[in-house]
Amino acid sequence: MRSLHRRAVMALCGLLFTAFQGTAAASEFPSRAITIVVGWSAGGATDLLARQLGESMAKAAGQSIIVENKAGANGTIGHSQAARSRADGYTALLATNSTFAIAPHLYPSLPFDQQRDLAPVSLVAESPLVLVSSPNSGIKTLSDLLEKAKARPGVLNVASGGNGSTSHMAAEMLMALTGINLSHIPYKGGSPATVAVSASEVDVAFLDLGVALPLLKEGRLNPLGVSSTQRSNLLPNVPTLSESGVKDFVATTTFAMFVPIDTPVDVVKRLHGIVDTAMQDQALLDKLTGQGVIPRNEGPEGLGKYVSEEQQRWKDIISSRNITLD
Repeated sequence: MRSLHRRAVMALCGLLFTAFQGTAAASEFPSRAITIVVGWSAGGATDLLARQLGESMAKAAGQSIIVENKAGANGTIGHSQAARSRADGYTALLATNSTFAIAPHLYPSLPFDQQRDLAPVSLVAESPLVLVSSPNSGIKTLSDLLEKAKARPGVLNVASGGNGSTSHMAAEMLMALTGINLSHIPYKGGSPATVAVSASEVDVAFLDLGVALPLLKEGRLNPLGVSSTQRSNLLPNVPTLSESGVKDFVATTTFAMFVPIDTPVDVVKRLHGIVDTAMQDQALLDKLTGQGVIPRNEGPEGLGKYVSEEQQRWKDIISSRNITLD
């Protein structure tokens, strides 16, 4: 009995010590630089947001914010590395729904499990996609695209930023909801896909609004519709795809921050507080608005619910289209 009592006391002391360590860590956090891992190359939409957000976070945290690019495998390499990082809040992941919601249903095996390995910190922002056509395609409206695609199934092609990217999944959703058949041409990122459609190498593409905007203004791309629930203030005359007859079409790139699952809860709350303060920085908000990015500042609970809903939504599309990737 004495032995059991002693073990119980020791176990309780251990729990109390662990709780004390977590509280102490949170009260001191951050005491050094925070690294934000981005699973994409420099210059892309996620990298740009990470650096802009990092500037404002540095002010709020009083510490440097370092952006570390770990590109490859459609963002899953960086995602995996962040999941395996030390769970102390000093390594965070800025991910898109292509990795936290879409990838789990596309790949037969991944080096991470979203729910098991990563804790939600904050839903940061979303970027509408715009469906565009090349200047020489003869496609000026969504109706043109649907008419041509139905007349010649599989002949028209659609570019994307890569297999499993949100631009790819948006195209799959369009085909699922309209019954058309387009040939998918994956590129190694949004930038080469943008170049391809503007050079008329491909017929159409879903592009991040901020990336497409300069080319749309120059007349080097034709806008067919935006993928969000509401029209963009940067393209007020371009209807949503839902307005144009593709009912319930919503496919945006969303950006969210996560940390390794065992990060102390108080540290997660503190990190979200830093993001929350950063997202109230008017200079940052002006930059995002100018790029067509919509702030979506929600905390751990809201992000956790969003991840579950988004995973289910894309699972349904992927299953109905019978899409698998190696």
